[in-house]
Amino acid sequence: MYSLETLSAIDFELSSHCNSKCPQCPRYDTQGYVQKDLNITHLDFFNIKSLPLSKMPNLKEVSFCGNFGDPLMNPHLDQIIDFFAKQNITISTNASLRDEQWWINLAKKNNVEVTFCIDGIGDTHELYRRNTSYNKIIKNAKAFINSGGKAIWQYIIFRHNEHQIKEANRLSAELGFKKIKFMYSDRFDTDNTWKVYDNGKYQYKIEKASNQVTLREHLGEVEGKKYWNKLYQGKGKISCVWRDKKRLYIHSDGGVYPCCMLANITVGNQLEKILLKKIVHDFEKINIKNHSLEQILLSEAFLKNIPKSFRNDPFQHPICIEYCNQTNGLYKMSDIQKVNQIDIQ
Repeated sequence: MYSLETLSAIDFELSSHCNSKCPQCPRYDTQGYVQKDLNITHLDFFNIKSLPLSKMPNLKEVSFCGNFGDPLMNPHLDQIIDFFAKQNITISTNASLRDEQWWINLAKKNNVEVTFCIDGIGDTHELYRRNTSYNKIIKNAKAFINSGGKAIWQYIIFRHNEHQIKEANRLSAELGFKKIKFMYSDRFDTDNTWKVYDNGKYQYKIEKASNQVTLREHLGEVEGKKYWNKLYQGKGKISCVWRDKKRLYIHSDGGVYPCCMLANITVGNQLEKILLKKIVHDFEKINIKNHSLEQILLSEAFLKNIPKSFRNDPFQHPICIEYCNQTNGLYKMSDIQKVNQIDIQ
């Protein structure tokens, strides 16, 4: 199923520290507090250096993104980038960190491409990317691009920023971004609105975009109710998208997972976390702080338990069904509704 020799890409969450307080981020609970069981840490450079790159001839791509933090928070980011000198590196960040000189230096790395997560123009951006500075992000983007850096603009469309799509498309070209990528949030799973709290105090609400069709709506489930039952009734065969692409995810605490979606539910008290443990059995055995990556890929969890779960033995994990079932999963939904085909002329 997995092997060092066939791996083509690894996604690293370099840090679970973050300067931002995005409302739908899983690092926060519904009241805006950091999840109590989140291990707030940086992925140690020592553990990254222990990866046997010489045994990974097909590793062409390395991504620094994350579920709970921003990669620019890791104090050893520069050394980590240099370690992957032969791989293409993608960094996904809110970009409201580091000074302009750091961004100018980063632009000299020919194997690096940066995705700037900018969800609106001016103050509108900060309604979702809370605690970030739009003006600083634009300054950093200019410093990076004008110094030869390769940049992509990622724009999550909500009701509050959809009126700025055309302006963002124009501005991205003006600033020199390679392209602008529009997308929808997949976290409106029960309601069309999301109440924003900050340390228990209600602030405002955000809404899904006007033209967005959520998986709940696609399945015909009523607002206010999770779509599990209808999803299960019509589910198809699980075809793991990340496995097919020979891709892995390494968490900031060192845990190795088949994808970022499963790693995403490793905090909190939700049922999905409990079910994942029933499949993995022992999270310490799939952690690069305790075992080599080769040992982890040869472990019972990766060789036996995870592949069996895809086949419904003893059960399929809800997240695998939600994203990767071939009939009505979220990846299938992305084929049905292509956000990038929005008329932005």
